[in-house]
Amino acid sequence: MLLTIDIGNTNITMGIYEGDELLFTSRLATDRKRTSDQYSVELLNIFKLHNASCSGFSGAIISSVVPEVVNAVGNAVEAVTGITPSVLTSDIGTGLKIVTNTEGFLGADLAVASVAAIDKYELPCFIVDLGTATKIILLDGDGTFLGCTISAGVGISLEALAKKTSQLPAVRLTAPPTSIGTNTVDCMQSGTVFGTAAMLDGLTARMEKEFGKKVKTTVATGGLAKEIVKNCDREIIYDRDLILEGLKNIYKRKGSF
Repeated sequence: MLLTIDIGNTNITMGIYEGDELLFTSRLATDRKRTSDQYSVELLNIFKLHNASCSGFSGAIISSVVPEVVNAVGNAVEAVTGITPSVLTSDIGTGLKIVTNTEGFLGADLAVASVAAIDKYELPCFIVDLGTATKIILLDGDGTFLGCTISAGVGISLEALAKKTSQLPAVRLTAPPTSIGTNTVDCMQSGTVFGTAAMLDGLTARMEKEFGKKVKTTVATGGLAKEIVKNCDREIIYDRDLILEGLKNIYKRKGSF
């Protein structure tokens, strides 16, 4: 079995693979103050929740955009499974081709998602990652990472509205009946859900025009993607476990590193 873990700014997502079969996934909050012992307890509880054994792992791989959490999570993985995990904190080690002279500038999440998309989807391809930040990646027909856009994530935007205003409440991320809101909650949900969907449609159209070729596939991942992409005009494939699949593919090709 292979343990895959993606450490994001908001959540840590983990999945266990038996060959190419994803047995289960689980999420826990990213906590920069949590110790390796505390993460060990979390891992043990997750295994117990899914009736999974802590033994029998042939490998483990971690990607992270939160460097200060890597050691605690890595030590927890080793304590619980007996496996020392391979760690990716940038594009280095992924095998991804990138149009840049600065090796290591690309976050591990974007690199790993790109690897998964290259293996799975028709190119050229857009990858939309709706997490703490909203990212749009463009891969060319050869699977080269041409660049991306980064903007404030949906969750951050909603949180800022609630915190920085006196009369706007915290609301759920769900689409209202129409874009023309008639109450505060519907107005906020319209601006967030439909506004983000319109941004994705507009940015991908602009990027495709600058690219000068038809982008054949658009795939979306991330914790907030499902509700947004179904309101886009562009046809977008929702792939919840894209990053975990990329980690699995990288490990299968490279082994421990």
